[in-house]
Amino acid sequence: MTRSVPEWIGANDDTQPPPRVKERIVLRQDYICGCGCGMELGRCGEAIEFDHTQALANGGENRESNLRALRRPCHQIKTRADVGEKSRVSRKRKAHLGFKPKKRKIPYRKFDNTPVWPKRN
Repeated sequence: MTRSVPEWIGANDDTQPPPRVKERIVLRQDYICGCGCGMELGRCGEAIEFDHTQALANGGENRESNLRALRRPCHQIKTRADVGEKSRVSRKRKAHLGFKPKKRKIPYRKFDNTPVWPKRN
């Protein structure tokens, strides 16, 4: 009978999972990349990276059940998508709450061709 192992939960968002947890994650996935590409992890010395299924920036938790092992190219693609989603959500939230960036005043010229530079506040 196997003993049950408690799930690892990070003390804070910056806490790295220990090697024993990383090993459990890789074994849980049967050495297959967690993105769904079907490639084997660690082929030809390729680095294995651990990623949050739901990004911390998007409200995910730093715990074992939210982590998965990915190949480096797959991790880069997912991270790029997470950053895009985070900026889109932030931009929509600011627009909804009425926060708008100040419009920049454009310099112009008078009829006698003298430049006018708007004063900065």
